Amino acid sequence: MKKHSAYEMGLSSAEVIARRLPGMWWGMISPTAASNSELVKMVVEKQMAFVEGCLAVQTELFKMMVAPTEGAHDRLMQAALGPSAKRVKANLKRLRG
Repeated sequence: MKKHSAYEMGLSSAEVIARRLPGMWWGMISPTAASNSELVKMVVEKQMAFVEGCLAVQTELFKMMVAPTEGAHDRLMQAALGPSAKRVKANLKRLRG
């Protein structure tokens, strides 16, 4: 499992927000099908990341019940952050390019 730091996630998330704000503003001033689609995509991807993170945490909790191990806190945090980190990195790559 790849480790994601809170620092890395904070900086990456801030950059994604900064890169998306101008498009969101223009989408509110002069809405188009493309801008509406992008807004829907932003909302849905957050919902999906939340659900995937919840399921990953539940999976880790079940694994710990079956076979307790050290580092449970870190494993739970990484399970919760994984889906969001994947989306943030994909968004950065797309928005930078």
